[in-house]
Amino acid sequence: MNIRDISIKCGNCDSYQTLTGFARREEWNVYTFECDHGRCDPAVTRTLVEVPRQIDDFARRDPDWRGGGKHGEFGGGSQEE
Repeated sequence: MNIRDISIKCGNCDSYQTLTGFARREEWNVYTFECDHGRCDPAVTRTLVEVPRQIDDFARRDPDWRGGGKHGEFGGGSQEE
């Protein structure tokens, strides 16, 4: 699964949300999406998408993105990787 292949819409304003964060929780990669136009309160409309690490192609294959690994490896979520 590649997180860039899905769209997240806000249930409050019906606008598409933007990927704003990434974290790891045990065997899951957690992506945070928020509205970026300033009308919605992020504490209310923030969306968390949890993806099992084993099927998360985005974090594994994009070495330039924070959390991405190099050459198909899993990244650790730090800027240095």
